Amino acid sequence: MIYIVTGYMRSGTSMMMQALIAGGLDAAYDARREHMNATYGDDYYQPNTGGFYELSTLDYKKDNFPLDYEGKLIKCLRGALWKIKPHEYKIVFMLRNPEEIRQSYEAFFTNRADGFILDQYQDRMQKSIDDMRDREDVDLTVFQYREVVEDPVSHFEQLKTAGWPIDPIKAAEVVDPSLCRFRIENLVVGL
Repeated sequence: MIYIVTGYMRSGTSMMMQALIAGGLDAAYDARREHMNATYGDDYYQPNTGGFYELSTLDYKKDNFPLDYEGKLIKCLRGALWKIKPHEYKIVFMLRNPEEIRQSYEAFFTNRADGFILDQYQDRMQKSIDDMRDREDVDLTVFQYREVVEDPVSHFEQLKTAGWPIDPIKAAEVVDPSLCRFRIENLVVGL
């Protein structure tokens, strides 16, 4: 079994990784990716204070990706999902309000939201979810980021019930609502 956290960037995938690690899963990631906080952060904003938990770009390009991670938890952003070879997977797919993603992305990359296509987000995410649901080797759980932040225990209990080998209470303890800094109800939309 390989455990995967996926979704679009800025949708809570790193928070989910951190929580699942705290809950007991053994994760694989490249610590060199942590440079992004120093590169893109400043005294007022750190994109991912808990870490990014990403593999290197080269890891995603390996011919046998992700089969080298048997028994491990990995983060695989949505764009790399098409590459996963037949195996047994448990996948948690993170969704978020697209305007929240756009504004978080702009804060991360200093007003460069050109890489995020707001009007295509819903269709692209639904296509990815449908593709994963069509696979017999994937056990898929879909979560909304904000719902996990607001009620982490029940979401991690849901994963435990679905066969994820985690302690839901320990996983929930690391979810910090103050790090959900881009909430649609507090944003000026359409800038």
